[in-house]
Amino acid sequence: MPLLKVFEPIMVGPVELPNRVVRTAHGTDLVVAGRFTDDFIAYHAARARGGCGLSILEAAAIHPSTRLFEFGLFHDTLVGDYQRLMAACRPAGMKVFQQLWHGGNLYPRYDGGPGWAVSDIPGMQGFVGLKMSDGMIWELIEAYAACAVRARDGGLDGVEVHAAHGYLPQQFLSPVCNDRTDQWGGSFDNRIRFLKETLKAIRAAVGRDIAVGVRLSASEMPGGISEEDNKQVIRALEAENLIDIVNVSRGDYYLIDTMLGSMHKPTAYEVPSSGDIASVATVPRLIAGRFRTLEDVDQVIRDGVADLVSMVRAHIADPDLVRKTREGRALEVRPCIGCNQHSRAGRFGCTVNAAVGADASLQEDLIVPTTAPKKVLVVGGGAAGMEAARVAALKGHKVVLCEASPSLGGMLNVARRAPKSANFGDIAVWLEQEVYRLGVEVRLNTYVETSDIEAENPDHLIIATGSAPRMDGLQHTFPAQKVAGVDQAHVVSSTEALTERRDWGKSAVVLDTVGDYEALAVAEQLLTEGLKVTYVTPEPAMAWKSERAWPAFERFLQLGEFDTKTRHHLVEVQKDQVLLRPRLGGTQQITTAPADTVVLVTQNQPLRQLYEELRDTRANLHLVGDANQPRDLMSAVREGHRAARGID
Repeated sequence: MPLLKVFEPIMVGPVELPNRVVRTAHGTDLVVAGRFTDDFIAYHAARARGGCGLSILEAAAIHPSTRLFEFGLFHDTLVGDYQRLMAACRPAGMKVFQQLWHGGNLYPRYDGGPGWAVSDIPGMQGFVGLKMSDGMIWELIEAYAACAVRARDGGLDGVEVHAAHGYLPQQFLSPVCNDRTDQWGGSFDNRIRFLKETLKAIRAAVGRDIAVGVRLSASEMPGGISEEDNKQVIRALEAENLIDIVNVSRGDYYLIDTMLGSMHKPTAYEVPSSGDIASVATVPRLIAGRFRTLEDVDQVIRDGVADLVSMVRAHIADPDLVRKTREGRALEVRPCIGCNQHSRAGRFGCTVNAAVGADASLQEDLIVPTTAPKKVLVVGGGAAGMEAARVAALKGHKVVLCEASPSLGGMLNVARRAPKSANFGDIAVWLEQEVYRLGVEVRLNTYVETSDIEAENPDHLIIATGSAPRMDGLQHTFPAQKVAGVDQAHVVSSTEALTERRDWGKSAVVLDTVGDYEALAVAEQLLTEGLKVTYVTPEPAMAWKSERAWPAFERFLQLGEFDTKTRHHLVEVQKDQVLLRPRLGGTQQITTAPADTVVLVTQNQPLRQLYEELRDTRANLHLVGDANQPRDLMSAVREGHRAARGID
């Protein structure tokens, strides 16, 4: 489909954007101790070189009375950092705005005390803010304006006031949060006063030198800010010529899943709400909603729903999305899978792009093809192995990839078959395509032994042989307890439950000691097949590591009979039931759950035999992915990438 609109420039106030693709604000945690790190600048500069038209920097606290990240814009030191950032971004043509933020009753202030808030009504995270006096409110309004001046002086092209997602300006707008009886509460004119005065102060401070925008959203909370409320806000702001652009998204902390829709949400899922709100605007309209391709973006613009479209996570996955597509290389764009896993060990990252968070050293455009190609043998064609083979080939090495099964993909081929998880297949397909495109020699149905390694004699050997389910029922929270009955035929692994089609009976128990999405995927699969499912975990909550747990639970309530047994251990598997006991309870406190099928989702056993046979005799040997330690896709991709990146 020809792209008719997405590459057209557009004016936003005094600023001309080179195209209609935007990266709206998102947290990176790459601002440390209030200063821009090299990785922060490299991260944004890469997206500029990749062809993005506008980037809105992550929420910057405008005052010490609120804190989200370490990004506080209430001192002048960041002006120099802005100038460094713009020196890196401006040559590529991308424009940069700064989002101005205050969390109100959602977050504490910098010293740990209560955040300044509209009232003492608890926020959606349970915090009770410090109700502001009239003087405190005006102090914040002045702070917004001062921060806008710093952004302008740093060379930025615009600012955006974050009045969405339940943050302070929206708390003023909301009758649920705002119970004031003074000039800042009560009528709509009073409730919008804070936002209006803030924008007026910004305009007075920066004039028409830079663009000024606002971010708005509707809530799914009964009584929350609605689409009609937001339309009224837009009309009021435009009537006084206070904004150059309106950025509309969806949701707040009442339902985080709407704000940050995962792979179960379709492309453009926010449009019914955001498009409706934006329809009344005469200034350029920017919307979001898990857009992954420029074809999707172009369609929305041609339909007249929006003038600009956000592609945040798509650009995290591939900074060169726009450039590759424009050059006719759309199939080379690394796909975002919508997993919402953007950190590991407290550092910003991306499941499918190992360079994210370490952009200053790991960006792929830093790779210089070697002048002395080595022979690299990769054993294992799952995510870690394919990524290692891909990167080694990018570096110019001669790469052989051996996989014991008939196809590449490893556990991705299982994950993609789980309900609401098909996007795992996107990265599996992309890695496979890239491996072949880059000339890797792929050998399927090839089981590798030490004698094969000796015959191949590679300069570098990367072992990515994965892991296998351990079916002994070991629960790491009580390893001394042996589970009786796990050797019966109706006790299966998650792989069997997701890939085999057989009669599972009428009831199932899913034991989860891992805490990722895997057990929820199994539970949903069995629920869709009509079974009654009991989810058992020793932890206080189900799938405690996964951001996808909440929407899954909502679906489970609609699918059938579903029960949870948190803080429980599995004691024994019997013919048609299991015995359970509380994690910290007495051994006599036994309960039962019906179980024609029992699925064990416990820590896998790494398949390291080949590595262990070679590690004392072979140099340049790397162990990556689940073979190194059974974990998740992010870890597998990162380790495969780094192993290949380290080859001389």
